[in-house]
Amino acid sequence: MTSAAERIEALRRRAAWEREDLSAILREMREEASSSRARWRLAGRAASTVVVAATAAWKLFGRNSPAARARRIASAASLLIGLTRGVRRIRRFW
Repeated sequence: MTSAAERIEALRRRAAWEREDLSAILREMREEASSSRARWRLAGRAASTVVVAATAAWKLFGRNSPAARARRIASAASLLIGLTRGVRRIRRFW
C-alpha cells in the first residue's frame, strides 16, 4: 500500500512539474507571438506612412499637380516674354 501511495505521490509531483514546464513554454510562445505581432504592426504603420507621404508628394508635385501646372505656365510665359523681347529688338532695326 505504501509503495502505491508513494508512486501516486511521485506521479502527482511529476505532473505538477510537467504542468509548470508546459505553462512556461506556452507563456514564452505567447510573448513571442505578441512581440512578432507588434513588429508587424509597426512595419505596417511605417509602410502606410510612406505610402501616404508618397501620395501627398505626388498630389503636390506630380504631373498634374498645381505646382506642375505653374511650372508649365511659367515656362510658357518665359517663352512668350523671350519671343516678345526678340521681336522688339528686331523691330528696332526695321
